[in-house]
Amino acid sequence: MTLTADTSRATLVRDLRRSDLVALTVNNVIGAGVFTMPAALAAGAGRASLAVLLLTLLLASMMALCLAEVASRFDRTGGPMIYASEAFGRNAGFFVGWLMYLSRLSAFGAIAVVMMNYGAGLWPVLADTTTRVVCITAIVVALAAVNVAGVVQGARMSSALALVKVIPLLVVAAAGVWMLGQPAGARPQAPVADLGGALLIAFFACMGFETGAVLAGEVRRPRRDVAAGILGGMACVAVVYTLLMIACLRTVPGLAHATRPLADAAAVALGAGGATLISITAVLSCAGTLTVMMLTTPRILFALAAHGDMPLVFASVNPARRTPAVAIIVSAVALWLLTVSGTFVYLATFSAMARLLMYGSTCAALIVLRRRDGAAPVVVPFGPALSVISILVAIAAIAATAGTAIRDLTIAVALGWALRVVLRNRRGPAPATV
Repeated sequence: MTLTADTSRATLVRDLRRSDLVALTVNNVIGAGVFTMPAALAAGAGRASLAVLLLTLLLASMMALCLAEVASRFDRTGGPMIYASEAFGRNAGFFVGWLMYLSRLSAFGAIAVVMMNYGAGLWPVLADTTTRVVCITAIVVALAAVNVAGVVQGARMSSALALVKVIPLLVVAAAGVWMLGQPAGARPQAPVADLGGALLIAFFACMGFETGAVLAGEVRRPRRDVAAGILGGMACVAVVYTLLMIACLRTVPGLAHATRPLADAAAVALGAGGATLISITAVLSCAGTLTVMMLTTPRILFALAAHGDMPLVFASVNPARRTPAVAIIVSAVALWLLTVSGTFVYLATFSAMARLLMYGSTCAALIVLRRRDGAAPVVVPFGPALSVISILVAIAAIAATAGTAIRDLTIAVALGWALRVVLRNRRGPAPATV
């Protein structure tokens, strides 16, 4: 599978340092999911919330290491879709690419729900269902319009909002450190209710670590820095998330039912002003993430169509704006439908399942590529063992999930596959390049 962006890789410069990879990992992982994760974990895992979080962080770190090794073999863009195609063939590449698309659609909806929940703490009118639908519609239309207008506009909007994503990290981490030294004030927690679902919710908050691995071709010393950078970033994430979970467990009564757990915890630690600050930063952080997702999600559909795996109209480019306008509009409609019809837990679970399967394919690719092509430029110690463990844990987490999400993901994948088969039978083999 070859992408148009591949041809530009020769012009890229190896200028990323280990510290850059740490910062990149932290910035990509800590986003919207963290603002609702403590409550979702408490609802599903009860007293085992902290243990489930630590297990998830360990799993995410193992998968990140596998990604680092596989990514070091490639100089072109595409990430897991490319890895699956090279290791297992074009059909696998489509399967993983379609999972990437589905995971981003559902993640957008989950993040929008979090933004509305925290926004309701600032503007109570957002608690009304009709007002939420109107607001979500306005957001989707505005983001789609910006991206149809041009990729530069979308990127600039994304960059501007990304600047504020560091604020929640600093505020929440500081609050967690402060509350760690306070009297426990522990409240009894509910028993375990849905361990598999809780694991997937925690994993949703840990997603995004693949970005650093995909950029291995632009790292100054990839053999030394890729794995160290990703692990360093995940270590920072682990500290912040652990402090957050402890703080919420100690300070928020009825944590399992809280819609704004970090704001509630901040209200105890810092007063009403702290809750307001957390709510504002949560809204801004979610807005920045939504902007990035509206920029990138349609490009996955565009790439699938350009390779003959989706209707070619999705690969059309607006002649004036030079943007994939049809893919943007279709994706915007799908994003809107999922957002107004789902809840955070369902959407996050759906997205996490799709992402787990995607990461699992990369872990399997590590084993295949090692046997077929020998050692990678970046060799992760015990790589095959880590891959097998990651795959087994991912399968166990998915198997323990509520049947509705599994059913819906299966249907979505089957529909995508059926559409691909029909299209390929009608027009013959897809072009070798785009």
